[in-house]
Amino acid sequence: MSGTPGGYQGGDYPPPGGYQGGGYPPPPPPPQGPGGKTQVLGLDYNVAGMLCYLPPCLCCINLIASILWMATEPKESRFLRFHAMQGLMLFGVNFIVWIIFFFLGAGMSLGTSMATGGSGMAGAGTSLLLLMIRGIIGIVFLIVYIIGAVKAYQGQMWKLPVIGDIAEKNS
Repeated sequence: MSGTPGGYQGGDYPPPGGYQGGGYPPPPPPPQGPGGKTQVLGLDYNVAGMLCYLPPCLCCINLIASILWMATEPKESRFLRFHAMQGLMLFGVNFIVWIIFFFLGAGMSLGTSMATGGSGMAGAGTSLLLLMIRGIIGIVFLIVYIIGAVKAYQGQMWKLPVIGDIAEKNS
């Protein structure tokens, strides 16, 4: 077996000590760019970007991931920093809309109970209408989160209409 390339004598592949001499070339290094790895958890950039768009009902993982990537990733990883900033801003808009609906619901309940002298029918009607509007807006936010997660996983720089430009400037 002295005629084997690189002087390797054995049946294991790859050779236990690595490639020596003129043997077979080592495998190519993993690709960089959008396919790079995060510094903290070692996740692929597309998976880390996807985590920024998980719906907030999942223990705010999107908020934690977005803050983590913005704090730890270097400025050169624009793909991940863009998705982290956009995911953070989307969470903020979602939170503000939730707060607005919370106060609208409390105000409508109080207002209708005082205006009708305690009759619950008017309050129930306005609460039902508010609940339906809140549900539709919640579904729209869920769809936006899903689209953002899919686009980030595919390695695309998908920008939301208003917050996408702000996220691009600040990432």
